[in-house]
Amino acid sequence: MSQNLLGIDKQPASRLPIYRNAFDFDRLIREYPLPDVFEQTVWRWSPERIRALQTERFLRTVEAGWLNSFYRKRWSAAGLAPGDIRSLEDIVKLPTYTSDDVKESLEARPPFGDFHDVDLLDLPSIGPLKMQTSGGTTGLPRPTLFDAWAWEAQAVIAARALYIQGARPGDVIQIPMTASLANAGWLSYKASHEFLGMLPLTTGSGVVTSSRQQLEIAGRFGTRIWHCFPEYLIRLAQVSQDELGLDVRDLHTKFLRTYLGPDLDGSLRRELEERWGCPVYDAYGANEISAAAFECTAQDGLHFMEDAVFMEVLDVDTGLPVEHGVRGNLVATVFFRNMPPIIRYNLRDLGRMATASQCACGSHFRRMDHFLGRSDAMVKLRGVNIYPMACLPIVRSDARTTGEWICIVNRIDMAGVPRDEMEVRIEVRKDAASRDGLRELLEQRLKDDLGLAVRVGLVEEGSLAELANTNGREGKPRRLIDHRPAYQNQKGQA
Repeated sequence: MSQNLLGIDKQPASRLPIYRNAFDFDRLIREYPLPDVFEQTVWRWSPERIRALQTERFLRTVEAGWLNSFYRKRWSAAGLAPGDIRSLEDIVKLPTYTSDDVKESLEARPPFGDFHDVDLLDLPSIGPLKMQTSGGTTGLPRPTLFDAWAWEAQAVIAARALYIQGARPGDVIQIPMTASLANAGWLSYKASHEFLGMLPLTTGSGVVTSSRQQLEIAGRFGTRIWHCFPEYLIRLAQVSQDELGLDVRDLHTKFLRTYLGPDLDGSLRRELEERWGCPVYDAYGANEISAAAFECTAQDGLHFMEDAVFMEVLDVDTGLPVEHGVRGNLVATVFFRNMPPIIRYNLRDLGRMATASQCACGSHFRRMDHFLGRSDAMVKLRGVNIYPMACLPIVRSDARTTGEWICIVNRIDMAGVPRDEMEVRIEVRKDAASRDGLRELLEQRLKDDLGLAVRVGLVEEGSLAELANTNGREGKPRRLIDHRPAYQNQKGQA
């Protein structure tokens, strides 16, 4: 006979908003199947069946949008009324928005803005929420609230990508990204731990756990998979060799999951694969949209997670859809989010659709090419538009460089006439036999690719770590510093 250890015959019902009661888990995995079920079902659907599901979820998402002050105001101003959007083809009628619009919303109604349509006083009645942020390189970061449904759904979606790339129960995954207000570390942890039965080693960034310790932990506990930025993966390989006298390939890593960016010539992927001796799988996402695209084992473009996020590519200037293979802004509509809804969010990330044909892996999920940089990070230099990330292939084209660089833009006075100049500072390896001709070679290649002459400054290996944020700290590497007065004024208003 069981005994009531507390001595309470009948406990009163709790009135606390307990997390496990905040969403219907069975419904969640029916709508967004778990990784192994997904791989056998939705992942293999025909384009027509995928489109039908997207249409159903899109119309449901638009209904949620009309209940939100931010969207209702914008859509009404565009002359729309409820019922005007009747199919996925009608998505082009809805105005897009950017992070600038979100910032205005936050400033007008702090701290969450009418974009979320909630205030601090509403929180007790809403239930458990998680806040993540994006931006924040200048001024306050932009908050995005996750209710329990969205917090779990994004983890299921990220777990699917890991599963298709080869992750299995019992695999040890090391995550050198701190679980902070940024989303990536949390997302990788929840996906691997809660929906794949893996052992996550949440070591945090190089500031939290030194690179040497990261490698010692990996060797001791058998890390098979890593998820972090490519620059830090290269740094770990160097530390393994220089400080531990070990070849990082001896860890027998199954694969690396990372963010290759505009690695158009494949040089960054090749360097990682050669150093680590394993496949490298690219990914794309953002705080508001989570794990939106990922590479399968065919490594032929990044599949959009079609049943969860609908992605468009729009012309940077006109905002109109572009054809396959044409570069434009990535615009996202998220099906699993209602607080806040994410509907036609112009990420101002540059991308392009890959071929519409079926992938060699068997899936019809659409694919994008590499992430191509930020459209709002474009530098206009003497009438020529330059994207700093376009420097990547040139910087990595010579084995004497470390592959690290940063663009510095200044306005100088030339006999009373202002002139904008850009210097690309590039690290040179300590063991480079000679620098002879390197500056001239890189300047010529940059001129050929960028369309105008820029100066190259050769600097010592490791000297850009703080400036370019490549020393294992939180966040993405910094590739542009613009000292021109107009940019500084704009930055101060951000």
